[in-house]
Amino acid sequence: MRTMAILATLLLSSVAFPIVSSENVCSTVDILEFDGNLANESVTTQVNFGPRVPGSNASMELRNWFMETRPEFDWRLDPHVREGYNLTNLEGKLTPSNSTNETPVIVLAAHYDSRDRAERDPDPNMTDQPIPGANDGASGVAVLWELARILPSMNLEHEIWILLTDAEDQGSIEDPSMWALGAKAWAENRTEQDIERIDAFLLVDMIGDADLKIYRTYPPSPSNEEGNRLWMAVENLSGPLGLLDGVEDCNGSIGHDIVNFSAMDGVIDDHVPMNDVGIPAIDFIDIRYGENATAWEGYWHTHEDTPDKVSSESLAHIGRLLELGLKEGSWLRLDVVEPTTEIPEPTDESTTFSPIVSGIVLTTVVLIFVVFIGLHQSVRLKR
Repeated sequence: MRTMAILATLLLSSVAFPIVSSENVCSTVDILEFDGNLANESVTTQVNFGPRVPGSNASMELRNWFMETRPEFDWRLDPHVREGYNLTNLEGKLTPSNSTNETPVIVLAAHYDSRDRAERDPDPNMTDQPIPGANDGASGVAVLWELARILPSMNLEHEIWILLTDAEDQGSIEDPSMWALGAKAWAENRTEQDIERIDAFLLVDMIGDADLKIYRTYPPSPSNEEGNRLWMAVENLSGPLGLLDGVEDCNGSIGHDIVNFSAMDGVIDDHVPMNDVGIPAIDFIDIRYGENATAWEGYWHTHEDTPDKVSSESLAHIGRLLELGLKEGSWLRLDVVEPTTEIPEPTDESTTFSPIVSGIVLTTVVLIFVVFIGLHQSVRLKR
């Protein structure tokens, strides 16, 4: 595993993003339907299938379960052979009746495979055994499964695609290019028309930790404007939901420190291949799994990644945030011009990225000014 030090800066950009009106959004918060308990029950269902390693019967059973319980979507299997793996992505589309080739698309994504080994397990006799993958795998799928229950009744005017990627979690520290194989295959097979239509790719991964903390992730979208647009939407939605420390929610209560933009996490995940082809993508992920865990420690990649460690409340936080954003149109590209808040962006890397992201080029944005600060943060690339 490679550690990377980032010199963080504060950037104030002239790019504008829509800001959610607290008064209007609170009326929507009152009618949110996402059920964290139902989502959490599905975590146990997934783990009970067994290890969902690529090509396994458990993987097939999970795909069939998802399709059979969410028949309103138009499902398609997306098989590939990559790096010796026979992998299968699962793609489902919910399309309004008046959809055209120009109708915007929001993609909700998670990886459904579980890791084939537990290299961090304290028991040396168990390190070559596949992990349960309750948080690292099943938690993201659980959020999408519950969202898929309520999405058809939303009657959205844009398309929703649900993408379950395979072979995200089978790589090694020695060869980072082996991560996110299913996402790479899916991204590389997008047409230019697909890429133009996708307004947001929203990835959820490892979001079931009871001690949930979501930071912005790096590397960002190739276009800072697009990445900032999506993270600004996250911030605007988090306050009314009580996910911002010290910010009053819609019930008048002071929010909790769950979504926090004071720091950034370096993460290689399924959002990176999307950014590589020009799809605006962000990653909701908590890389500190367990109470007081540090980055990439705790229960991560051990046999302790079990359903009892996954929190219904945490699943609900992320699910409700995504649902609220869909109801408010927050993930769509809009022409509304409003002032922006300060957003931290890294501008200098002291360590080279792994091969999976070496080709990313950050687009120059127009800056009002750049204030350099001498804050070094140690972040660790995923896996």
